[in-house]
Amino acid sequence: MIIIGVYDGHNSSASLSIGGEIVCAIQEERFTKRKNETGFPIKSISYILSKYNLDNSNIDIVAMASTDRTDINNLQYPIDTVFGIDDYIDMMNDYWKPKLAGEDYPKDYAKQIFEKKYKNEKNFYQIPLDFYNLNNDELKIKIREVVVSNIADFMKIDEDKIKFYDHHTCHAMYGYFANQNKKDKTIAITVDAYGDGKNQTVWKIENNKFELLAESNQCEIARLYRMVTLYLRMKPLEHEFKVMGLAPYAKDKYANEVAEVFEELLKFDGLKIVHQNRPSNLYEFLNEKLKYYRFDNIAGGIQNYTEKMLIELFEKASKEIGFNNFVFSGGVAMNVKANKALGDQDFVHDIFVAGSSSDESQCIGACYVANYENNIENKPLQSLYLGTENSKEDVLNYIKDNNLNAKYKISDANNDEIAQLLANGKVVARVVGKMEFGSRALGNRSILANPSNPDIIQHINELIKGRDFWMPFAATILDSYESKYLVNPKGFQSRYMAVAMDTKKESLKDIKAGTHPYDETIRPQILTKEQNSGYYDLIEKFSEITGIGSLLNTSYNLHGLPVVSDVVDAIHVFENSGLKYLILDDILLSKI
Repeated sequence: MIIIGVYDGHNSSASLSIGGEIVCAIQEERFTKRKNETGFPIKSISYILSKYNLDNSNIDIVAMASTDRTDINNLQYPIDTVFGIDDYIDMMNDYWKPKLAGEDYPKDYAKQIFEKKYKNEKNFYQIPLDFYNLNNDELKIKIREVVVSNIADFMKIDEDKIKFYDHHTCHAMYGYFANQNKKDKTIAITVDAYGDGKNQTVWKIENNKFELLAESNQCEIARLYRMVTLYLRMKPLEHEFKVMGLAPYAKDKYANEVAEVFEELLKFDGLKIVHQNRPSNLYEFLNEKLKYYRFDNIAGGIQNYTEKMLIELFEKASKEIGFNNFVFSGGVAMNVKANKALGDQDFVHDIFVAGSSSDESQCIGACYVANYENNIENKPLQSLYLGTENSKEDVLNYIKDNNLNAKYKISDANNDEIAQLLANGKVVARVVGKMEFGSRALGNRSILANPSNPDIIQHINELIKGRDFWMPFAATILDSYESKYLVNPKGFQSRYMAVAMDTKKESLKDIKAGTHPYDETIRPQILTKEQNSGYYDLIEKFSEITGIGSLLNTSYNLHGLPVVSDVVDAIHVFENSGLKYLILDDILLSKI
């Protein structure tokens, strides 16, 4: 069975499943060059159709992740993509404040803003203006008709092949079926901002059968984290990771005081997190309650509260269901610090967080749900190297057409030579093989450096990244060095930098630059040779020179832009940064 999975919301994406195996997955942002691209993934779908010679004759299902598209503002306009922090603050005051107060508000707010500030944006879905006046039930039906019609016309397929699957079911099945070492008796928990009328679910999984035990539309951990992000003047739905990175700098006393501010908002009702004294306007609530606290302590407070609520949720689920193995999915599962806190609990025997578990992976989840419902065995992900790739011919043609030989030294990229450059303190960008899916660079679209030199952090920031001063880098660690560097007594998988871990103090000097500068934790990519033999070989060569089985690994992109995809991207970043070395396929470019 051939299934194309589609997610058309925040950080839109598309994937391809053939006989239960995910063979391709791409985010639209990698084509449009706009971070967290929103809307129907036109370019990703076009790539998959062309690359795999797909059409109406061989596509069985177009699996649309999420069933509810009644938010016209977000469906029609790429708010999350183009809005800046000021735009979000204006929307809180001009749209949400009157709406939440029960006053008149501009239903077509996004339309007004886009016509004023972002006139060149084009819409895929053709939503009539009178849809704003429909009630919710009518709107749901009418929107579905438009979505199906527009997609069928674009893809030239039969409308009845387009199926819709529940948002949280997609999250849960992605979390479970992506796991190479999934356990028979498992609890799946999903927590996010919102999707198909829910923001939390709890599932019992036994014999590969899913049983939904609890769901809530009032679990607002993610929404609260997002509002704190905006309160701290960072971009919501994008910079939550910066708040998480800032949290370890907080002083416990003040962070705990901030956490107490949130205590009145939510409570437990069995396995559901529900409202307690939740104000109608969270943003106004935060403006009032947090105005006397410092930014780092606010970050620490929301992180502490998030961890506390999740630990209690997981523990309640374990006691009621009787299982100790977990998969965690949804946007909140991107919080690697919270995942560490969960894994540290005695009642947790195993926890798996699939790579990039927020909404971009909905396309894969939709494929898994469609397979599940059609009795097709879902195969686990072998890796996340699922995107586009550049051939050697592409590289050589670009070099020739742009006369790069006159500007740079061009040579073969030999791992022995690259390892020596890294050992000598050089910073090298690597664009090789298939692009990684998701938010983490995993060696194929990465900037690499010696992780034993903390000074390299400032050097990389000045060269290219421009990251906030408190933000950590990450590291790739060979599986053969895992026990030397990481505290991982339960043997959790960490292929995709999805779980933070403590480091061993006696070996910290080897990987210091790849850890959090304050608490010395790490979000490692533990690499096996089977996942990426070329990258593995490079680190092995580096270890033969230095004795260090790890490399500092951060995404190859300019600040604020998506990870690079093709040769054009790679050269653009190379020429607009201080980087001196770039590997393209098996070609090394060196600035003369």
